[in-house]
Order: sequence, then C-alpha cells, then structure tokens
Amino acid sequence: LNSKNPPLMKSKRNKQVTAPIQQSQTATTPGKMHPAEAAALARGEVAKKKMAASDGGAISCAEVSRLLGITQAEVMRRWQGHRLVGWPEGEMVHFAVWQFRSGRMWAGIEVVVQIFRSDEYWGIMLYFLANRRSLNRHRALDLLRCGETERVVAHARNHMIENEL
Repeated sequence: LNSKNPPLMKSKRNKQVTAPIQQSQTATTPGKMHPAEAAALARGEVAKKKMAASDGGAISCAEVSRLLGITQAEVMRRWQGHRLVGWPEGEMVHFAVWQFRSGRMWAGIEVVVQIFRSDEYWGIMLYFLANRRSLNRHRALDLLRCGETERVVAHARNHMIENEL
C-alpha cells in the first residue's frame, strides 16, 4: 500500500452515513466505556483486520487502476457507485484483492455489490468471506470462483430482502 489514493470524494450520502459514526465515537470516552462495550469494539476491530488480510489482503487505488487499466478517478467512481469492494481508512481507500482475477473482476462480484448498494463496507466483506449455512456452509466468494454466479446472485438478492445489509 505504498501509493496514496486520490482524496475521498465526499457526497451528501457519505456525510449522512459517516456523521452518526463520528458522533458515537466522540460521545463515549474510553474511561467511561462499559467493559462489555469496549470488549465488543475490540472484537470488531480484530474481525476487520482479519477480513482486510483475508485472501490476499488489500491493494491501493493506484494498484487497482493499473490492474484494470483505468484511471484512479474511475476506480474511485466505481467504488462510490458500489461496483468495487473496498473500505476507507483515513484518507485512503483499500480494495480487497480477492475480487480480481487476471486483470478483471470475478464474475458476480460487481452484481452482488450493486444488489447491496451499501456503505456498510465490512458487512459486504463479511457477505463474501463468511461460511453461510444458506449456501451449504460455503463462502459466496468460493462459489463465485467455482462459477456458481447465478446461485450467489440469487442468494444475495434473498439475503438483502431478509437482512437489509
């Protein structure tokens, strides 16, 4: 992750989503946080780190740009348009390397991300990386890699209806 991403473009949608998060983080100081809440937050951070490192880790906007043969601005437009799996960290956006294969995206990834159309970055990551009982204990990512795109897309549609990622 040597190269910097272009600055995050703030849309009205992003401000609405991130404002409550920033408020809740400042509302509780570490000294006043309930131990159970602190433990839950710590577990969440560990889970995020595991997902970020899973299946090859992450690459920068510049690396995605080179990989797909598009500009960094286009990479950011695709991410903001819910067409790439990535997550912000400070002023940078990291992209899950597992969504790419041979200079293109795995079939079905973009469709699933479009179905969710969500800024719940870790929820989207979890959808692809978790073993799911409803997929016979397989991960959606592994099924896509095996060519079961239609099955995963249908599952994502049902998942969205039932769970509203």
